[in-house]
Amino acid sequence: MATAADQRFALVVTTRNSYGSIHMVNLIQDTWIPAIREDTTEVCIAPWQVALDHETNPLIRLAAPRPDFNGALIQFLIGLMQTTCPPKNEREWFRKFESPPDEQYLRDSFERYAYAFELDGEGPRFMQDINLSEGNSWRIEQLLIEMPGENALKENTDHFIKRNTVQQLCLPCCAMALYTLQTNAPSGGRGHRTSLRGGGPLTSIVISRTLWETIWLNVIPSDSFTRYGNPEKQDENDIFPWLAPTRTSESEGSETTPQHVNPAQMFWGMPRRIRLECDTTTKGICDLCGCSSDRLYTSYLTKNMGVNYSGNWQHVLTAYTNGKSGKLIPQKGQPGGISYRNWLGLIQSDTDRSTIPAVVVHNFRSYRQNDLPELPFRLWTFGYEMDKIKLFKPLCWYEGTMPLIKVNPLIREDYEVVTAQLIKTATIVINKTKYAIWSAFYEPKKTETHDQKQKDSVKQERIKDNFKKTLFTSITFKFWQNTEAEFYKSLYLLKDMMENGEDTNTAKWRWIGILENEAETLFDDFTQLNMIGIADPKRISLAYKYLQDNTSKSNPEILKTLDLQPKNNSSEYNGR
Repeated sequence: MATAADQRFALVVTTRNSYGSIHMVNLIQDTWIPAIREDTTEVCIAPWQVALDHETNPLIRLAAPRPDFNGALIQFLIGLMQTTCPPKNEREWFRKFESPPDEQYLRDSFERYAYAFELDGEGPRFMQDINLSEGNSWRIEQLLIEMPGENALKENTDHFIKRNTVQQLCLPCCAMALYTLQTNAPSGGRGHRTSLRGGGPLTSIVISRTLWETIWLNVIPSDSFTRYGNPEKQDENDIFPWLAPTRTSESEGSETTPQHVNPAQMFWGMPRRIRLECDTTTKGICDLCGCSSDRLYTSYLTKNMGVNYSGNWQHVLTAYTNGKSGKLIPQKGQPGGISYRNWLGLIQSDTDRSTIPAVVVHNFRSYRQNDLPELPFRLWTFGYEMDKIKLFKPLCWYEGTMPLIKVNPLIREDYEVVTAQLIKTATIVINKTKYAIWSAFYEPKKTETHDQKQKDSVKQERIKDNFKKTLFTSITFKFWQNTEAEFYKSLYLLKDMMENGEDTNTAKWRWIGILENEAETLFDDFTQLNMIGIADPKRISLAYKYLQDNTSKSNPEILKTLDLQPKNNSSEYNGR
């Protein structure tokens, strides 16, 4: 009897007579993508079925066995749509958003490129080096970004994520793992290249009610997509690099820039040289999804010096910072996760930090949202936080959503100014709060003499630094999480006020009160103010006074940020 996992990941395996009895999976023709319908039914679809039963029981989201696989699959589907059948212009885009194309249209569009999406067998394989016949044989688990690398295995430092927890993968999970790794590839040692957006990029996706709407919301009309690469590069390997010998990077001058390839390669970048090993497959249960299969992969060949993506790439699904000399730097995952603190840069530009949202987000807010129905549009952002020192080591996977609020174009500029003020005020308050709480534990750091430095052992300093890092991370996470709902409430309040021509100062004073209350709550929680008898009462008292002076409506820095004048009595707006 088939298990639930077997049914969810039911796989249509086709046999190609030209390659004898070798079983192959075609990622266009076969069903392998797990998804959930509106009625909560779990199904497995082929890519051309994304709009299946859209009017009666639509697919609403992906259902992969891992969150990073869901992130990879949505990019795979967006990339497939962008590559094979993008709209010619915004007019065509709106027409297809209202009336999704039928299955036959999508099937015919995708089928033209089916030869590039074979996962198994001889010849070109999806996301695999066509000529790789020798190299290092690695366990299949090392396709997963968080798994310990070769050095960790040799030095027995895989303390938290143990080796051999994933020993065999089915073909669908192999496809998801390959795309996830190639799309997010961190530094993997000498010559093991990072992804086109560097290691661990943040991805921004505009989402809506159904899977079809989410995919189509992130497709760019072909008349503007051409600017992100070289549209004159029309050879098949200019789009899918695995269809030709790998553009290896052993020497200088072998970099791959946007001018070297078709813009669509941003979705199909292949920095790692990998080829699944067919002669080591086995039968059994996939260690990720739990389905049974007669073809489970246990290892793959790999070699360094793969495609070295360089130059000023701008991936349409990623926010960037404008660096020196106009260099675009992709936004990366940061400690504390994703919340409204990332609003500036992910949803609207931040002039102070020179950050710009992803192209798809900018296009949606500037050219589409005002002409679309009032739907629950949101921004879905996800990615890995990578260790800044050991760049190949992932620390955490983050994802989060934020509302994309429809604002009258006549007030949008002023609305975004006030929105930025609210976020910058919150940043001031959290920084003051962290300092106050730290001061309650330790005296503020003073200039130390050589003799004083000698008294503190290296071990003590390390313990203190680790405690500070852990403390600050916890404070930061709780602050942004606890004030997030009120932030969105404030945005809707501002929208109504500005559209009605009302003074927004009331909303600003309210926001100060909310932040002040949260700062005091966190101070109490972390310093245990109610247990002052077992702590240093004087130090806690001074720290608390600092908190009150610097997180309230009397702080000149906060008033200046919000463009407010001091009030003698603003208790009615204190958010309590």
